[in-house]
Amino acid sequence: MGTQSIQQARWWAVTGILFLLSWQPVKAQIRPTIIQQLNFGTFSTGQSGGTITISPTGACSATGDVISINKGGIATPAVIELEAPIGSRIAILETNSLLKGSHGSTMTLRIKGSEPAMPFVTKTPRTSITIGGTLTVNRPGHMSSGKYDGQIFITFLAGE
Repeated sequence: MGTQSIQQARWWAVTGILFLLSWQPVKAQIRPTIIQQLNFGTFSTGQSGGTITISPTGACSATGDVISINKGGIATPAVIELEAPIGSRIAILETNSLLKGSHGSTMTLRIKGSEPAMPFVTKTPRTSITIGGTLTVNRPGHMSSGKYDGQIFITFLAGE
């Protein structure tokens, strides 16, 4: 069967993301619904930049000079609900995305990890999946503060 996609735009405190979900069913249709956007909250960086990661369980960690400020938006993983026949084998293709700031700066976002861990077999007709991500934050002078927008492409592969 062909590839189908759902597009839904949302925004959040630090980075806006447009999720483009697609799935490639073998015999069964699956339907993804975005319940919650991936949100890195508010953070700052020192002289060297680094990364900020949101785990599928919602834990926030940072490397380098990145500091989570916890003011404004709260860091949260993405939550997607899949409707699929019981016994469907589900996997995600992880990708990198480029987020662009209003002043031309960019950051790289990589989806990272899920709960349940991929691949998995559905046990109910509706399955809630949480997805984490890592944002690479450039050092000052190479990026400006503000809201960053971009797209994340998440491909769900479903089979029996």
